[in-house]
Amino acid sequence: MIKTPTKFIALLSGAAFLMSSAFAQGVTTAPVGYVTQTIKPGSFNLIGANLSNSVVASGAFESADASSATDVEGNFSTALSSGDGYVLSLTSSNVGVNTGVSASSATTITTGDDLSSFITAGTTYEIRKLVTIADLFGASNSAELAGATAGNTSAADFVWIPDGAGGFTKIYYNGTPRTFPALSVGWKSTLTGNDDASATSIYFTSGAYIQVQRAAFDAAEAGVDPSDLTSKDLVFSGSVIPQSSEVVAETGFNTLNRIFPGDLTLGESLLETNLAQAASGDTSAADIVWVPDGSGGYNKYYYNGTPRTFPALSVGWKSTLTGNTDASVEVLTSAFFIERKGSATMVTMPLPSGVSL
Repeated sequence: MIKTPTKFIALLSGAAFLMSSAFAQGVTTAPVGYVTQTIKPGSFNLIGANLSNSVVASGAFESADASSATDVEGNFSTALSSGDGYVLSLTSSNVGVNTGVSASSATTITTGDDLSSFITAGTTYEIRKLVTIADLFGASNSAELAGATAGNTSAADFVWIPDGAGGFTKIYYNGTPRTFPALSVGWKSTLTGNDDASATSIYFTSGAYIQVQRAAFDAAEAGVDPSDLTSKDLVFSGSVIPQSSEVVAETGFNTLNRIFPGDLTLGESLLETNLAQAASGDTSAADIVWVPDGSGGYNKYYYNGTPRTFPALSVGWKSTLTGNTDASVEVLTSAFFIERKGSATMVTMPLPSGVSL
């Protein structure tokens, strides 16, 4: 529920979906498919999967308190494995409110936030396993990120995952074993030596940076013509979250995951209902939406809530660079920064207009 959005951006270059026909007791299904996202060499690439793992448990709660919720028909001790990360999302009243959870018994889960004011008898929910490094990039690095050689990371790619405390956990793939000190082949953290880091999870409203240290990609690796080594596509697969999601924008810079893997314009986003608006073009107290421009920079947008006569400025979404031009048709990338000027607020990330899952 109250999860701090973290600093990442994703570039969505394609998406496809299939409908799942498998059903199990206590588990709902959603469309599944894949998204293609692009990274570039010699830079930090901010990416988000926009897809999740499938639902492992669902149902309706009878009650909740400050640190737990109870479904008397639940099977949480079976459905949720110890040591894995999970997220609970409400799907009826207070749709999209979410928090991290773990099983405390078959019928009770421990919640990372106090949901007692959001849950009443009959409130429905879904629980999903959080996406991990292995889910995104393959347990054996099938994504072909550049690996370290016997722990030498000078040319390796790093995945920077927000740690929830304002810092990051840095993960890399070690491609060649080392005898002493022991370092096996596999995903490793820069902080935990030879421990397996493949199960490191990323909260579903969050994302990660991919730091590519190389100046160019190998043509075969990038899957492009040898004359163009400036980009590489990563393909992520998973389930689509079929309802809106609530995320927090705290004072300062935040990153919101668009969640849904399809186009969403500023106008469709309805962010203006959650964010501080400008008055007659005065953005000193207005929240700013920073959208990556594909060239390493950002386009900055705000919502003007009060018209201005001269120079003319109508009500609506505007760019900080294009005056009164309507910016409501601008498409949000799969994640984007929000510069929040005031106190923390909840922000709703909706499904795109006309989409019903």
